[in-house]
Amino acid sequence: MKMEEYIRGIPSGLLTAQLGEREIQVVGISENGFEFRLEKKAARQLLTDAVLAQHQVLRDAVPSQRCIVTPFCKVCFYDLEQALWQELVLTEYGLEKAPALSQTGHREKLCAASFYQLYRVCVTSPEFRIAVQKLLLQYTRYIHLKLEEDDARLAEATVGYPVKLEDCFADSLEEQKRKWFAQTDWEAVLRPYPSYALELDRPEWYETYLKESLSDFMADYWKENNVASAFYAKRLPDRIYLGNQFCRLLFPKKEILFALLEKARSERLGVTVSFACQPEVSLKEAEQLLESLRSWCQKNGSIEIVVNDWGMAQLAGRYPEQFELCMGTLLNKRKKDPRLSYLKSRLPDKDTGLLAENSLNADFYQKALEKSLGFVRYEWESCGYPQKFPEGKNSLHLPFYQTNTSQYCTLYAQYREHNRGRQYLQTECPGYCQMQAFLYPEHLHMTGRYNSLFALDQTGLRALETGSVENAAFRKEEQGVQPDRAVLNLL
Repeated sequence: MKMEEYIRGIPSGLLTAQLGEREIQVVGISENGFEFRLEKKAARQLLTDAVLAQHQVLRDAVPSQRCIVTPFCKVCFYDLEQALWQELVLTEYGLEKAPALSQTGHREKLCAASFYQLYRVCVTSPEFRIAVQKLLLQYTRYIHLKLEEDDARLAEATVGYPVKLEDCFADSLEEQKRKWFAQTDWEAVLRPYPSYALELDRPEWYETYLKESLSDFMADYWKENNVASAFYAKRLPDRIYLGNQFCRLLFPKKEILFALLEKARSERLGVTVSFACQPEVSLKEAEQLLESLRSWCQKNGSIEIVVNDWGMAQLAGRYPEQFELCMGTLLNKRKKDPRLSYLKSRLPDKDTGLLAENSLNADFYQKALEKSLGFVRYEWESCGYPQKFPEGKNSLHLPFYQTNTSQYCTLYAQYREHNRGRQYLQTECPGYCQMQAFLYPEHLHMTGRYNSLFALDQTGLRALETGSVENAAFRKEEQGVQPDRAVLNLL
């Protein structure tokens, strides 16, 4: 490859470099070096720093030891096969100005109007040449797969995704649940938690709970979700969650909500009311409902409020004496995907360990949320890998975790328009989600319910049943802090 034959368009996620203390973006690379560009002011500063360092060496060194000083230079190549960064420190290289590029990619003289300066780093290192060849070979293969295959075949070739299993579906969600929960001992699953809550998230459950005693309702709940009677949890919940965190249209009507509150109070159950993200059109209605809830709480005691947008947090935070504010799933963000396990098997432990934490593990952030908005509890999900929980009150939702949510309901679009992409904001819900659900290949353990996608954390269930050391997410001695509450929702 000749010096001028630079390959351009390599993503910065695969190739980057550091010159001195500055990270630089590589715009072209060859076996003999690479090119980068800097804004003119930054380029002048780079040269000034190099000249100062040069003068310092010439002044301090004896004549026989004088040399040309170039800034520290490191090039980082991403290995697509190993999922690792390879760092190469260049001890010998040449740094020179290069002609600017026109919009068509041809060389031209640098004109005064150009806002940047293009530089060329000339390298003779054989290690650099080998690293460049490896990068270009892997990236070319990836491009061919991307152009010639579908996403599943691409995933199969790059991370070992089992594309042959994509045609294996259950006939219904009921059959799928029967397989999922066939051997799950729910008594053992819930045993580690001091508190256990049940989440009622749709009209069907609101109406049934109002008609039955708590013990009868729980028996129907297990049966409806295809759990064998031998595996029922004999323990009754001490709290109920009312409302849906993801779809605002599944929130109980006002009269139903207060009937539920009164029944829960009569059965001495704690109550948590869950709000989904509220669009602008429903903000006034939500504010009025909070006022009504406040009046109820002044007579009957405080309740917990789960919020999933900052606007609702501001509204509910006005009444700290009546509402104990909880950060919902949509605000407590983390990386969740049932396909993540295929990628994790290729990552070193030090990288997968980073998934265990999110922004709430920063003590200053948690304190700021508590001080400015009044958050006292945080809602988490059992999501397929170990998590490190921060100090304070933490609730763990299981066994499902949410991966995607749309304000424009995909299930409604598919049912009415026969095209899940033809979505628009709904103001009323005909309740299609009580009869319909999206099914996914069985190996993904996923389903589409309401306006969201959910995945089952089977690893977490097995670990809770057996007390396995392998899944540190549920072991207090491994992670330091364990959630003080389990929130059950079998969808």
